[in-house]
Amino acid sequence: MGSMRLPPGPPEPAALQMSEWIVRPTALLRRCQARYGEPFTLRIAWSDAPMVFVSDPADIKRVFAAGPDVLRAGESSSVLEPFAGPNSILLLHGAEHLRQRRLMLPPFHGEALARWRETIAALAAAELDTWTPGAPVGALGRMQALTLEAILRVVFGAGDAELRDAIRRTLDMTTSMPRLVAMSLVQRPVGPWRTFMRAVRRLDALIYERIDARVDDGSVLAVLRSARHEDGSPPSREELRDQLVTLLAAGHETTAGALGWALERLARHPDVLARLRAGDDAYLDATLKEVLRVRPVLSIVARKTLRPFDVGGWTLPPGVHVTPCIYLAHRRPDLWDDPTSFRPERFLDGAPEPYAFIPFGGGTRRCLGAAFATLEMREVLRAVAARFALAPDRAEGERMRRRSITLTPSRGGYVIAEPLASSAARHADVLPPQPLDRELPDMQPRASG
Repeated sequence: MGSMRLPPGPPEPAALQMSEWIVRPTALLRRCQARYGEPFTLRIAWSDAPMVFVSDPADIKRVFAAGPDVLRAGESSSVLEPFAGPNSILLLHGAEHLRQRRLMLPPFHGEALARWRETIAALAAAELDTWTPGAPVGALGRMQALTLEAILRVVFGAGDAELRDAIRRTLDMTTSMPRLVAMSLVQRPVGPWRTFMRAVRRLDALIYERIDARVDDGSVLAVLRSARHEDGSPPSREELRDQLVTLLAAGHETTAGALGWALERLARHPDVLARLRAGDDAYLDATLKEVLRVRPVLSIVARKTLRPFDVGGWTLPPGVHVTPCIYLAHRRPDLWDDPTSFRPERFLDGAPEPYAFIPFGGGTRRCLGAAFATLEMREVLRAVAARFALAPDRAEGERMRRRSITLTPSRGGYVIAEPLASSAARHADVLPPQPLDRELPDMQPRASG
């Protein structure tokens, strides 16, 4: 990195910063921003180089607009390679990334979305049929099941119980906090890593069986099979495997997290849920955006510098990760009035400043499934609002907890659902709003010693 200095940051060893990044990610981000300003630098054990964090829209714009010869996003996702594989769109860059993106985008946009609306609505209705009135429902787990079933149908043209169980079994290994810390600090084929990679191999065997079998002509797999490289050759089985695993995991885990947060928030804001029930589509979209703003499922969208890069008054050397921080951008008081409050109406008052709201990233790396995820969220929340009043299972709001790369409700997004008819009959709507809009006391920025 030559003689170029990096912005200030905590002095603790990378292993300690890694542990806090996993156990208390949002507290770490707030504390560093409060103490060091921006940009600030973190050194995290699972990253091969320092990470320089920014949240100012002007800095984020510069990062998203930089070409692949200046910043490379794939290398900032290398931690995902043991699961996603080297051919994953998350790890590709430049022309190959754009080629794969063009292939994978059509099934998730435009007219293709219309054919999935009815399917998703039916899946949502079937899921809600299983809810026991008055009993706590773990929204995160239930939404994982629903969104995984949806993406399986998109990718393969049909549901697949065996594959569904293998995917969840593998991903759930990253939910245990001690296991996740151990896997992050010791990235070798021992202990938790060995168990995890064994599960990945079992998943791979099922994926390859599906690759070799007949599939629905309208499925994503059929589209990817028909693709050709520049030399006219078809994609290899390994390439198909990596793209399918990426779609199956990223195509449901992030959406499930967002829906888990949506239900957790709505349970504490009955006025918002009641307004959704009135069928105002603009307010529904505003509510979805506010959920993604105040509880973003992804916290960062990093790029690796290939040459000196100016950002935030600093010139960063080649080989570091410049890291737009979604979480901090969404809570800047200079951009958002009362930023920790849950107020969907703020999105009815006009569009936010460009690059202030980036739940799906941006530039050529913007999430290709953003429109599909938004469709899923709309249909699920419509179905919930039409059938249930929601209440929290306890007064305190849930903290943001890391599950692999996502930030999800710490206890699983538990809510109590009452059918509207029985709720009205007992005059037991839902609990009044709690002061959950602001972070819990022990989650506030603290000075580091």
